[in-house]
Amino acid sequence: ATLRIYGINHYSKFYPPLYLAIIHTPMSVFTFVVLGVCFAHADAGWYHGWGTASESTFADFNANEVLTDPQVTFAASKYRILSLEKCTGIGSGLKTEHAIYETAMNLKQKDPSIKVLFYLATDQQGLGCYEANTSFMTHPEWWITADNGSVVYSNAKTPYLNFSVPAARAWWLGIPLGGINGTGKYKGTPVSTLVDGVLADGAGFSLYSPAHIDTARLEALDDAKKSMLKSLQDQFTKTNGGIVMANGISMYGPPNADPRYPDDHNVRVLEFTNAVMNEHTAVFESVNPQNASLRVETVSQNLDVIIEASHMHNGTKLVFLQTWPGMYCSTGFYPNARGPAKVYPPVANGGEPTPQNNTAWRHALREHFAFNFALFLSVAESNVYWMYAGVWYPSNTGYIACPEDLTSCPAPPEWYPDLEKPLGAPLGPRTLVKPYVWTRKFEHAVVYLDLNMPMNSSVTFI
Repeated sequence: ATLRIYGINHYSKFYPPLYLAIIHTPMSVFTFVVLGVCFAHADAGWYHGWGTASESTFADFNANEVLTDPQVTFAASKYRILSLEKCTGIGSGLKTEHAIYETAMNLKQKDPSIKVLFYLATDQQGLGCYEANTSFMTHPEWWITADNGSVVYSNAKTPYLNFSVPAARAWWLGIPLGGINGTGKYKGTPVSTLVDGVLADGAGFSLYSPAHIDTARLEALDDAKKSMLKSLQDQFTKTNGGIVMANGISMYGPPNADPRYPDDHNVRVLEFTNAVMNEHTAVFESVNPQNASLRVETVSQNLDVIIEASHMHNGTKLVFLQTWPGMYCSTGFYPNARGPAKVYPPVANGGEPTPQNNTAWRHALREHFAFNFALFLSVAESNVYWMYAGVWYPSNTGYIACPEDLTSCPAPPEWYPDLEKPLGAPLGPRTLVKPYVWTRKFEHAVVYLDLNMPMNSSVTFI
């Protein structure tokens, strides 16, 4: 007898995906439906429904001070998955580990179903805010060195982790679920009940510029990094069914890509983790600052890559999209002594003025919502989530509507009403109607995405 398994309707609103198993024998054929697949994949609890778009929302932010009770209530009501960034709680005098555990505990008291991710960079971003930094800085044998033997630093103070050193990997792997003083607990609670996974930043191929490291060593370091990510994913899979979200998909290409996989866009990382993030959606490498337009072919290819990632392993990996209000081409989010905030292409080149205050940011968030909502829905699946906010990555820059004082941050106080309207499951994939323009139908909405003229994009509810 032979067993053949066929996927059933990718657009089923149910999860796990259905598969048709057919046993062929010389005399007969037996058919039955099976759930799930035989390789590692995210647990069913990670997949969203289609009642409203609010079921597919996530956010990645830090809060300088531990969130107040009204802020926790707001966040728990608006997001299904929250990633808490480096240096969360630093203004409250807490190390990042403690602040993440505290915030996760408070969020889960409001809604036990919310998922909380622990931000941990492979390239040591923000490590000075973590308690784990003390141990790392006393072990120079864990640090990457250049070909000339000099230590390679991720910033002026923090060396890069050498993933090929077993003790260094063990140190990094032990951070998220380590709890207080390695007890695995926080205030008597197992942290495995508070932390549902990790946002692993810097998960792509690294050059460690300007240091010189030969290609063979760079490739070996990347292989060791990917192996470390797999170990972390295995740890969470076994402990609580959690995920490692690798950051992430990249459209930069060579030389910022693994030379062995130059056109991979780092989607290959899903062979080692159960989730990947697309951080630069329609910004930076996707923007032409010379004429304030999208690089439509780059964005189009990026959408193709997102779809590819969402279909990998029969749709059992998760994909997270971060979207932003406008064509960011720099990160000058705040006015300073050197001049005003500057994130958009120059006005002289056709760019819109960069917001300089909460009122202007609030206007930008409202104005650009339709394009980003349409972009997400054009590629949405039950394993794809999206985020829409203003600035890397403080919580008061569009992630939370400052419930105690609605005017104190840029988030629209009405939030985004379209997120609560009946949506329904997609009725099929997107349809290309002309170059760089797509439509897609849902049970209760029609999506129109136009990369040529982004402000013409729309989501119409029916």
